[in-house]
Amino acid sequence: MFSVCVGVVVVDLLLFAKQAPKTVENPLQILSAGVESSEDAPFVSPNFQFLPGDYVYLQFQIAGYSVKMSADSEVRKMSLTYEISPQDSKGVALAPAVSGEIKDELTSEDKNWTPKRRSSFLLPSFVAAGEFRVHLTVKDVIGNTSTERDLPFRIGGVAVIPTRALAVQDFEFLRKEEDTQALEVPAYSPGDTVYARFNMTGFRLLPGNEYRLSYGLTVTRPDGKAYLNAPGAAELSNHSFYPVAFVPGAISISTTRGAARGQYVLMLTVRDAVGSQSYQVKRAFTIE
Repeated sequence: MFSVCVGVVVVDLLLFAKQAPKTVENPLQILSAGVESSEDAPFVSPNFQFLPGDYVYLQFQIAGYSVKMSADSEVRKMSLTYEISPQDSKGVALAPAVSGEIKDELTSEDKNWTPKRRSSFLLPSFVAAGEFRVHLTVKDVIGNTSTERDLPFRIGGVAVIPTRALAVQDFEFLRKEEDTQALEVPAYSPGDTVYARFNMTGFRLLPGNEYRLSYGLTVTRPDGKAYLNAPGAAELSNHSFYPVAFVPGAISISTTRGAARGQYVLMLTVRDAVGSQSYQVKRAFTIE
């Protein structure tokens, strides 16, 4: 009886050994990935803000890929492809995606090798402030697997309120053309130049993200008579890879030393040729 029991145990162990699963390799992974403000700089903090027109840098490593053994040597082959796409919160690409492949032959000494890749892209000039991401996709050709990862980053600058129709936002008077702070009280002296800036939003786009905008202005004196009439002050048109959220405008009005003192009223008219729409806004300034 004892010998029979031992024989059964041995058979069960042999069957278990034959059915034991093979060791599973680590899954495909994107490691040590992050966004940088310059090449090889530390990864930016969550509160860091890029500005429109900045370059955004990133780097990442890949691990857990499959290898193909060579029948007549110790050389192993690996094959990966990747795509890098900077996107807004809706998944719209900010710039053309960057793609590439990694193919190499590995020896036994390279079994823990994790290939690293770097990339960079230029932010659009007229992108609104908000939350964005770099979307990474890596595919293992040999293992027929893939993985994805999002690297978030923030853009500061102009905060745009979404509108369904043409509008003017952030209108402000300035003391000097290059000033970054608006005047709390838009008051000037006779002979000064009156500067103002604003952003146009809510316009329509043609294929290729082309916009066609124009604006004009009139200014009336304190007695209600015309001081300036410039119906065709500016015409703006351009196209871009990323659909622009706003287009900036600027105004400069020269005054004379003999200009009457009092309140002047500026009427700004913006036109969108693509969307066949217009928008008017009034602002007042004084000459004291």
